[in-house]
Amino acid sequence: MSKAIKIFIADDHQMFIDGIKSLLESVDFIEIVGEATNGNDLVQKIPTLGIDVVLLDIGMEELNGIDTAKYISEKHPEIHTIALTMFDDIYHVKKMLKAGAKGYILKNTSKIELLEAIQEVSKGKTYYSEQIKKYTQIGVISSEETLISKLTNREIEIIRLITKSMTNKEIAQQLFLSELTVNTHRKNAMHKLEIKNTAGLVKFALDNGL
Repeated sequence: MSKAIKIFIADDHQMFIDGIKSLLESVDFIEIVGEATNGNDLVQKIPTLGIDVVLLDIGMEELNGIDTAKYISEKHPEIHTIALTMFDDIYHVKKMLKAGAKGYILKNTSKIELLEAIQEVSKGKTYYSEQIKKYTQIGVISSEETLISKLTNREIEIIRLITKSMTNKEIAQQLFLSELTVNTHRKNAMHKLEIKNTAGLVKFALDNGL
């Protein structure tokens, strides 16, 4: 039996949280491990829950969804974030994707689409609602952002450490990996980004807030 995807729901409306829980609790490959009505509460709970995917509202008080997504992306890159929101405008889409969200779906989505989004994003892939995909067609989601979406969380983590001038050996020690594994991730990232050397990798990371 495959491992369940551990889901955390963050939304400022408890009724919406209860609705999502009711929708997902009967799904055998989903395990709901927590909930929060603001970003600060979510941030405090993250270390103890082993979360795979966060379903994240944007318009929360105390710490909004954009800042929460950015925090998760920077501090817990192993966790994937899906924006689950009413906002379908260019501004919020760009802000959430720039903050590190892997998915963006609207609250009027179907159960089938929600489950598909969770499954895809849990694998490190991206998922956008049909209404959001239109922005990729007119160039609102830039080619660089599309390239970033191809990277795994581990590759992003290693790129960030490279920008701190850390060697393969130092990165391997910090992440408890072998130097060979670190070098493989580095090469894979460079190939995906179509970059030929480490200097180019660092420039790309700095230009895109990695």
